[in-house]
Parts: sequence; C-alpha cells; structure tokens
Amino acid sequence: MKNIIYLTTILLIISCSNKTETKILQKSKTEKLVIVDTLEFFADSINFGERQKNKIKVYKIGTEENTIAKVYLYEKRKNQWKLKDSLILEAVRINDLETEVKDFNNDNFKDIIFTTGMAARGGNIVQTLILYSPKTKSLNWIKNSESYPNLMYNKKLDCIDACILTGGQTTYFLKIEKDTLREFANVDQRDGRIIAEIRDPNGKWIEIENIKDEPESLDRFINFNPIEKRK
Repeated sequence: MKNIIYLTTILLIISCSNKTETKILQKSKTEKLVIVDTLEFFADSINFGERQKNKIKVYKIGTEENTIAKVYLYEKRKNQWKLKDSLILEAVRINDLETEVKDFNNDNFKDIIFTTGMAARGGNIVQTLILYSPKTKSLNWIKNSESYPNLMYNKKLDCIDACILTGGQTTYFLKIEKDTLREFANVDQRDGRIIAEIRDPNGKWIEIENIKDEPESLDRFINFNPIEKRK
C-alpha cells in the first residue's frame, strides 16, 4: 500500500486555479530546478461533508520524479472558506483521478473516492477512499483502500465491496473500522466453481457454500449468503 508522503516544495506552489500549469522552482543555488505540473484539479462545494458548509479540492501534481494527490478540506465560517484539513497522497501519472463524491458508510455525509493506480491491464482500478468525519469535521483517509480495487458501496449489506480480477474474480465484503477496511466475507469465482467464505470471530475462514458454475463471463456479487450476483 502506498504511504502518505511529504513534499514541502510542492506544498508551496499549489494555486487555486483549475487549469493545468507549470512552475519552476529552485530550492537553493546548489540544487537543480524542479518542474512542477498541476496535472488535474477537482472541487466540490455542494455535496461533500456537510452540504454547502464544506468544500473539498483535489490537485494531482507531478514533478519529474513524483506524482501526488493533494486534498484540501475547507469549512465555511461567516461566508468565508477556512482551511480545515489536508492530506498528501501518492498517485500515478498514467490515469485520470475520476473523482466521485458519494456516501460510502451510510452516515448521510458524502465522502470522496478517486483513482490513484491501475492493475491487471486496467481491470483493477486502484482507488483512494477518504471519508468525511462529522465528529471531528475532518478527513478520514482509509489507509488500505488501495488494496481493494473497484470499490463500491453495498446498500443491501450496508458495507463496502471490492472486486479483484486475477485468474478468476473475487468479490470482497468489507466493513470500515476507524481508518481501515476489514474483510469479513468473500465470493470467489474460478475454475468452474463459485465459493463463498466468511471469517469467524477468531479470524478463521469458513467455507459456507461451494457451487458449480457455468460462467459465460465473470460476475461481481452483492451477497455471499446466499450467493447473489450484482445485476
């Protein structure tokens, strides 16, 4: 999993423009010039967090050596936006952020998710999930969200599910615990079988269903007991 990184030089050059721009910085007389590009920009001041009381901005920024995503959370006070929280996360240059604002934990406050990587020839979209925390009015970065590609909120089970394409395809069912996704069940489809497993209170995996599959294509599942495909 990618770790949070600290790039002091880049922090100094972020502007409020939503246009791609290039800036050249020189940290000292003995160091080389650093070229910094604002590659992508996203902002929402209506839906994220407390509606119309929060604003979130995401900058995708690149240098010759690094690409990062810088996330700012603002809070409206006396009709002025005040910076409340921020994060710096690693990203990759090759894909777009494809940012979405939606509720991932059913608390009636919308969160943010964006693409920070790609795997399996584009089949596994690696995403970073950041929740809005109404208690602290801050950003709650789900630190292992990039380990579970293709994240979706599962309304049926009130959880999050992920879908990973390998030699077959596995749907993972996940609960949010503080800043971490915890897997509690999965459905694996491969080699002509569909197998569902759950994790017991001791952390042991137990197979609860193993059925024959005659797949015309690989499926994503919305339930594991009973096994049920997403439509």
